[in-house]
Amino acid sequence: MQTIFAKSTIAIGIGLLIAAINMGCGLRVLEQPQEPRTSAKPQESLFIIVDTANLKNPTLAGAVRLPFRVRPNNNVVFFGQHAYITTAQHLHVVNLSNQQHPLLVASMPFPDKVGSARFSGHRLFVAGPREIYIVDVSNPHQPVLQSTTRTATTLGQIVAFDVHNAYLYVLDAGDYLHIFNATTGAPQFVEAIAVSGSRLLGIKAKEASVQPILPKSTYFSYQIWRQILDRQDLLELSGRYERLRVSEDYLLFADPIYPTRVITIARGDDWGWFGGQFEHYDMEINYLDYLRVMENERRNRQESTDVHVSSKGILVNNLDGWRQKIDTEVNTLGPITDFQISGDFLYVSNAKGFFSIIYLVKNNRPLQKDSDRFLSAITLGAFHPIGIAIGENYAGVLCDLSDVE
Repeated sequence: MQTIFAKSTIAIGIGLLIAAINMGCGLRVLEQPQEPRTSAKPQESLFIIVDTANLKNPTLAGAVRLPFRVRPNNNVVFFGQHAYITTAQHLHVVNLSNQQHPLLVASMPFPDKVGSARFSGHRLFVAGPREIYIVDVSNPHQPVLQSTTRTATTLGQIVAFDVHNAYLYVLDAGDYLHIFNATTGAPQFVEAIAVSGSRLLGIKAKEASVQPILPKSTYFSYQIWRQILDRQDLLELSGRYERLRVSEDYLLFADPIYPTRVITIARGDDWGWFGGQFEHYDMEINYLDYLRVMENERRNRQESTDVHVSSKGILVNNLDGWRQKIDTEVNTLGPITDFQISGDFLYVSNAKGFFSIIYLVKNNRPLQKDSDRFLSAITLGAFHPIGIAIGENYAGVLCDLSDVE
């Protein structure tokens, strides 16, 4: 695999990275440049489009700069041909009709810092410290702040929220779940119920009726997980797990023991009346195993250099004399920053600039390993990914530039 050197500026680096990666390679790599380069403006962020039409060979398609700094709890969501991206105190709209040249078409300020966003119809719900902003995006080029919904001032700040069947559910730091009817106009407050955030496993909701799911005993834990794995009406809210992702077929969450590198996967068909089994997928171990397989395959085919360069280690295979080194002691990928489900595939971003694709279906063949399901990984160089969104044959990655020197 060829090692790619970025140039003197971030813009040039992205252009060269996209051009080089489009040439095609099973695993994308980037080596940090040796020459000095221009510092990024600290308030800027970057939105990158990844072409995922070939899941085993994703490529960087395009990128656009955003004029404001991104925070760890900001995110990106897709709707139609547009990406809606939150940064520290702004909403940005990017036109994706030409994925090689994504275009920033609108930016809207908020009166306070904001976090993540979620869609419901043509309305975008954006979290502030103690309020939810509702933005009308029926005209993507001119988003309009429609209304602001606040929680009670006597309660804690917002830690998570979800929108489901036109109802808004807001979990605050005081372990209260606020329920709003958001069918039309400004959301109308329904009630607030107390939940135990530290023990909370999940929340099932059907309009104003909610069911917090809490552990009771080890013996009956399978019944509780059956409730969770019946994913209908399950919100992506939890007090015990930082990140929870739900789809029609899968429930995924950051593992409570190793939340920075392990994703726990549960499937409804794995669980019966007498319990089931979770799969704890270790990104770090499976990535390194995947690299070894890729290197061995290329050596057997007598292909040339494969190189992965990170800030703390080098993974090299060169038939012309380079020495192979795979260092399993360092954190190669960095902590997980976001993960999303699309169909039977898991998309993960890691702090050191990695974007990976994993096949969720587990084959029961005796010789199959978890690393066999690691389809591909590309690097984003010095850029620190914050959040990802998945579209049809493409993904969007929101990146922080603060670590770029």
